[in-house]
Amino acid sequence: MSYLTRSTALKIAAVIVLALALGDLFIYEVPALMLGQAAINQVANNDGSGPPFFMVLLSSAMDVLAIVTAYGLWRGLRWAVILAIVISAFGTLSGLGSAVFAGDSGTRMFAAVGVVLSIITIVLCLWRERKPEGRAVRASL
Repeated sequence: MSYLTRSTALKIAAVIVLALALGDLFIYEVPALMLGQAAINQVANNDGSGPPFFMVLLSSAMDVLAIVTAYGLWRGLRWAVILAIVISAFGTLSGLGSAVFAGDSGTRMFAAVGVVLSIITIVLCLWRERKPEGRAVRASL
């Protein structure tokens, strides 16, 4: 029977982290950054339908950090595992708010999928290989 190895689990987690970061960056952050600070803050202040500009900058920086983390996960580096857990926990918490309170259904769906994938990423980062069952350990004399 084939089991999921730790290195394979980390590579799957790296792909998930990279996909979530690139999706968020190109679907939400780059268009918002292209509008500029004045337009973003005006929308946030007038009707409350968008985040303030500093949140757009913070989210963009987190996406870039997630891309670097995905590279580290692919290589199996310990710092990347820790950082991926922190980024995924942050993504889960912020995604829960977006999944419930977002204005349009597309954003709600993207946030809900992101929450599920972030939880899967945390599980994969904490994955340990199973020890083979039924084998006795022999001590050498």
